[in-house]
Amino acid sequence: MKRTFIAVGAIHSFAAEYDGTKAMTMVGVINKVDQQNPHGFFYLNVTNANGRVTNWAMETPGPNQLVRTGFTKEMYQTMIDKKEMVTVRAYPARDGAKRAFAETITRADGRTVITISTGGVDINVGRAPRGDAVTVDGVPVPDPTAGAPRGGAGGGRGQGGGAGAPQPGGAR
Repeated sequence: MKRTFIAVGAIHSFAAEYDGTKAMTMVGVINKVDQQNPHGFFYLNVTNANGRVTNWAMETPGPNQLVRTGFTKEMYQTMIDKKEMVTVRAYPARDGAKRAFAETITRADGRTVITISTGGVDINVGRAPRGDAVTVDGVPVPDPTAGAPRGGAGGGRGQGGGAGAPQPGGAR
């Protein structure tokens, strides 16, 4: 009898992997970004009181979710290039590994907050916020891609328009 095994490494239970009761705040410098679907990571160098640097892997929702909320690869790159000290709110791995699920990043200016995920690890984990994810002093930063055309001529499923699409007033 031939057996086939399929490895599924990307799908996991966040509540089983991360501890939603132990939110932590870490300050460090982002040194690497690896954004892939369905989840990505950025890596944060955190220096302790003795000067020892520990690299933490911070899990995030996938890159498409982050871009839709206004958090782009360019923002990451700017923080890396400037070696910007950031504050990250995250939930640690239950197994004690230097890994956590990131919820927010506050940039060095202390005013710019990037909401990566909402709901902690127990409720809607990994759910990207719906717009207004990047704020300065609590005021949403406009998405530079808002209003940009989204490919195609329209009329496809979920894009509105086209034959059979609902029309104002319920007419077809």
